[in-house]
Amino acid sequence: MKKTCILLLISCIVGIDCFADEQKINSKFESSNGEYTIHYNKKKWIVTNKSGSTLYKIPDQGFSSMTIFVSNSGQNVVIIDDFIEHHTIGNRTALWIYNHGELKSSYKLTEIVKDTCNISLSVWHTTWCINDYGLTNDEKEFSLSTYEFFEYSFDLETGQILSNKRPGTFDIETSIVYGEFRKGNGEQATMKILRYIEGEKQPDNKITFTTKYFGAGLWTQALMIRNGIDITPDKYRNGILINSMCVSE
Repeated sequence: MKKTCILLLISCIVGIDCFADEQKINSKFESSNGEYTIHYNKKKWIVTNKSGSTLYKIPDQGFSSMTIFVSNSGQNVVIIDDFIEHHTIGNRTALWIYNHGELKSSYKLTEIVKDTCNISLSVWHTTWCINDYGLTNDEKEFSLSTYEFFEYSFDLETGQILSNKRPGTFDIETSIVYGEFRKGNGEQATMKILRYIEGEKQPDNKITFTTKYFGAGLWTQALMIRNGIDITPDKYRNGILINSMCVSE
């Protein structure tokens, strides 16, 4: 009986762990207007219209574990490796931009993320951007934001980077830091900095700031702090986990 209970407990733990980091597999994506579909077949991704006619094909590069966007015109395809399998970075490509089946540009993760320590590692996957990415500006551009608080915009016709900047409130007086802090009922807190994303090193690796965005308790966050005030854009709150382990290869 005791042995059975132990085996059941182990099975539950393993099951929970697998669920927390299960593999992501997709073989079909649609445009937001439902007029176009891209699906996987025989090592190719095929773009078809609503009547089933093929527009063009794209050779597969392990895209089934990634996220694919098809524009409402069916003309543009963007593929982002937002849930990287394994923890090896190397020269791994993270973004592909196609126009009518022609690859316009691709970008390595190291071309988008300045420091590959500023990523998150789960049991089996690596994540590096928040989930605000998508087609923007009447689907003329693709935008994404990294854990480093860089906001990118890519031209879908050329595949080139249109802009790469920090949020508008960022300036040379601003620190972007990741760490732990305990907050009471007041607005002031002191963070123990675990990772500097941007800004000068602080005495004893601690920074005191005021914030209106957290209740009482212990928090682990990436924050943008200027002159002692939390000015973090809302989209970055509660969406970033940076591991202490640094991935460099």
